[in-house]
Amino acid sequence: MSFNFPKKLLLLQTTIMLFGLLSTTIPSFGQSLQNSPRKQLGLSKDSLATRYQPQIDRLLQLIQQRLIIQNDIARWKWNQNSPVEVPEREQELLEQLRQQAPSYGLDPDVVVVFFQWQIFAGKLIQVNNFQTWQREGVQSFDNVPDLNQTLRPQLDKLNPEILSALVPLSPALSCPIVQQLVQSRAHNILRGDGIDKTVRRVAIAPLIELKGTSCQSVSRLDMGKNLTRVTAQF
Repeated sequence: MSFNFPKKLLLLQTTIMLFGLLSTTIPSFGQSLQNSPRKQLGLSKDSLATRYQPQIDRLLQLIQQRLIIQNDIARWKWNQNSPVEVPEREQELLEQLRQQAPSYGLDPDVVVVFFQWQIFAGKLIQVNNFQTWQREGVQSFDNVPDLNQTLRPQLDKLNPEILSALVPLSPALSCPIVQQLVQSRAHNILRGDGIDKTVRRVAIAPLIELKGTSCQSVSRLDMGKNLTRVTAQF
């Protein structure tokens, strides 16, 4: 079996690894960062970790599940002699997510960019698999789940769960302390078949490259929630 890998996709790999993560401007949840997190209202990494680590872990676990599925998608495509890239399917998915975003209280542009990076990460896994199988002379795989009947429905089920997981994190994702926590937790959680360092970095890029609400704004949000809870007692 012989595959001609799309030159654009291989160029995408190089671009992502060398330049994309350093220069990409990602739509923000708020205003630009202005202050060092160490000077903002006494915030500490420990206090933010206590609040946000469970939510970060949940989101990363869902991303990990989505990435692992890419291996079976690659096997199905390999068996069917199908290309890695399916632009029309990608655009359809992104448009669906754009329409769903407001019902979760999320910025549609932010959601689209987030899932674009997830798609990139999935492509990297698929291309790496294709290259390995071509090098090893693999002909086909047995007992591969069907893409349309099983694998895409699994992804379609994960997507709203990911949107829900983004909701409580969205006000904090541009806080540098939270971004550091995302990176450290991703190192532990984003592991498994096909998930290498590059895939991991691509998958979390939209979570750590945001320019928006500061840690000070996160603290104010927490203070507002605390005030609401106290007021509700009277």
